[in-house]
Amino acid sequence: MKIVVDYQDGDQWKRASLGSGFLISPDGLFVSAYHVMKYCLQRQKGTSGFAVNRDCSPAHSRVRYTAQNGDQEFGIEILSHLAEEDSTNGKDSHSPDEIIKHRDFVIGKLKAKPEVRFSYWALRDFDRGLINLNNPRADFELKPLLPPKRVFIAGYPQHRDFEISSGFLNLTDDKNRGYFAADYKVYPAGYLERVGISPETKWGMRVENHMSGGPVVDASGYLVGIVVNGNNTTAGVLSIENVLETFFSRVGESGTYPSIILAPNKTPLYLKENPNQ
Repeated sequence: MKIVVDYQDGDQWKRASLGSGFLISPDGLFVSAYHVMKYCLQRQKGTSGFAVNRDCSPAHSRVRYTAQNGDQEFGIEILSHLAEEDSTNGKDSHSPDEIIKHRDFVIGKLKAKPEVRFSYWALRDFDRGLINLNNPRADFELKPLLPPKRVFIAGYPQHRDFEISSGFLNLTDDKNRGYFAADYKVYPAGYLERVGISPETKWGMRVENHMSGGPVVDASGYLVGIVVNGNNTTAGVLSIENVLETFFSRVGESGTYPSIILAPNKTPLYLKENPNQ
């Protein structure tokens, strides 16, 4: 989905594109980058919010967020977010080590009638505790991703329609927080041949401005992560496990319904109401 903002300039309303996002449940839960939604969270930038309702599309505001999903438009609420310091540290650009050490993502919900159902990306189950939430900014060393993972990054570049970039993620950190598609040759030719990848493969991926917040999916259509940074040759991706471990729990309060269901074993996840769940 494409995320835009409508704002009043004198007597006129104007519209600007801000970035991308992607749906993870049939009732409209979505993931986007914190920096895409930062204007909505300006008043809350010093605090985190778990299972809250931050209305980014108030009817009488001079600034309103809108999500374009297919040929329809919806208002936006933010349900879960970290403080700005933990999300982006207030910066507009980051080096690779800064990207991995920050959690530049939020959970939102489209404002729609209860009966409305959305198409959404599949989420695969994962081992619990992959991300160390007690020390998310731990130092690390980048290492080759074995094997490299072929992925597709979808989003809405500035001033253009929907676009898909494809290539291989080839670097990761040892804390499972994220990946990079970088223009570096890190694999011996013999190894690539053994895993069925041409030694002549071009490494790196093009990510354009405003594709931030878009989904990164593998060849099976499962989510790998969220793109939060990039240029003509490099993509910075935070892992989907990073997002889920931060904002979702495998245990819910009595009587609560799962927020999302993971495949293939239909594992339920519940939106956390506090960071210690």
